[in-house]
Amino acid sequence: MKFDVETAGSVPEAVARESDGSTRERVLQLVVEEGPISAAQLGRELNLTAAAVRRHLDAMTEKGLVEIKNVTSRRKGAGRPSRRYVISSRGQQELGDDYLNLVRTALAVLDKDEGSDAAQDLARAYFSQFEERYGTELDSTQDLDERTEKLSELFSADGFAGFTRLVGRDNPLLAMQSTQLCQGHCPVREIAAAHPVFCEEETAMIARLLDVDVRRLSTQAAGAHVCTTHVPVGRERLAAERAARAVQSASETSAAGRTAARKRIVISPRQQERLS
Repeated sequence: MKFDVETAGSVPEAVARESDGSTRERVLQLVVEEGPISAAQLGRELNLTAAAVRRHLDAMTEKGLVEIKNVTSRRKGAGRPSRRYVISSRGQQELGDDYLNLVRTALAVLDKDEGSDAAQDLARAYFSQFEERYGTELDSTQDLDERTEKLSELFSADGFAGFTRLVGRDNPLLAMQSTQLCQGHCPVREIAAAHPVFCEEETAMIARLLDVDVRRLSTQAAGAHVCTTHVPVGRERLAAERAARAVQSASETSAAGRTAARKRIVISPRQQERLS
């Protein structure tokens, strides 16, 4: 077996980190299950020395995963309070929540009722909170490209990893130009996979916010790596240009008419004799 001298020192370090990580998870789990718990109790449960347990507890306390709780014994003449450890709010977040399974189960139960629109009602309620905030932010932006870019930034701020792609900008046909509004992350991907109405409601929201007829090209719920919405920027610009040209043409025609109305007819003396 070939031995790499350069990486020889990193192997024990990697093993130690992995061992520390697994031990720390066991310590945290015991704090969750049996806290408030002392370092000595943890050591007995895990067959570790008090010093080893305190090293892990100190590291987790520094990261805010566990908190120290001073507990006073009820025995008469007891000494100073002992240090016990409990899980913190941040530690609860690290362990994760099961809201996803709860929502999935709730929707499955509600959908068993004949004619139930629970998923659609939930999707509308979920996206309405975004639409209200986003609409206020977009009010002052008129250009469709700028509105789409601004919307992608708002999506990013809410964890959707929004960004845009410009399509057909070198195309001589203005109507073919578009912007793709993309989302690299979908917080409700698994729910949307079971209930596509979430994607439909989000698409409808985007159309209302941009005030244009958009089309969904791909969704993560359907297996794509990114959600992509087609925004037809070119058609809007073409319509605006045509409207501007129509206004200009009408203005020029009106001005020409006024000039024609004021034009004088000059008649020479000979022409005047002939007319008389």
